[in-house]
Amino acid sequence: MDGTMDTVAEDLCQAVRSGREVRRHGPYRVLIGNEALQFEPQVIADPVPTGAQILEAAGVTSPTEYVAYQILKSGLLEELRLDETTDLREAGVERFIVFRTDRSFRFLLNDRSFDWGAPHITGLTLKKLASVELTGNDIWLDVPGAVSRLIGDTEFADLAAPGVERFYTRATVYKIFVNTRPKEVFTPKLTFWEVVKLAFPDASPSQTKIYTVTYKRGPSSNPEGSMVDGETVHLKDGMLFNVTPTDRS
Repeated sequence: MDGTMDTVAEDLCQAVRSGREVRRHGPYRVLIGNEALQFEPQVIADPVPTGAQILEAAGVTSPTEYVAYQILKSGLLEELRLDETTDLREAGVERFIVFRTDRSFRFLLNDRSFDWGAPHITGLTLKKLASVELTGNDIWLDVPGAVSRLIGDTEFADLAAPGVERFYTRATVYKIFVNTRPKEVFTPKLTFWEVVKLAFPDASPSQTKIYTVTYKRGPSSNPEGSMVDGETVHLKDGMLFNVTPTDRS
């Protein structure tokens, strides 16, 4: 792209974030991403580009092998055909996704319909489409007549199988043990006092009693050790905690 054009381009993402009216003439800076939702800024001169112009801005040389999708304000994806236009001056028209494909795949995510331009999609991409926190939430594939299947962040789900795939998000559940008792926690980390209260619900800072917390089988960031007031540890399924109360002498 011409460097001069790039320096004077109207940044549409910035305009939308600030709530200001978009300039009526180009050039415009938009974001164009791939199937992993990795976006790069590109500059388009035409305020009403076609799908073919979006593909050209993305560096596509064989437009018949690719398809462009516009990300709507709702978060849904809408295909932009080669000869179809979109107005970049309309608020919210600033992000596009380009796929190398000759077909689209429809799936449901939290009961919302999405069209995707590739036969596979990762769990992390589904989280991004669902607009949920990337940590603390899981993606599940509903399997009719069977147990739902967890889709890991880097795992690919097959969208080309017969039927419409149904995905949903759910808060991550960490199954840990505190003083040998099983506990379910819905947050990726715990503070010292949160651990203590899992063992002794009525516990609180006291002048007459202290608590000792040790743990093991944790994640790589904190595989084992001890905790003191003010500290936090990251969790892992099967993590073991031991909490011991002691009277101050």
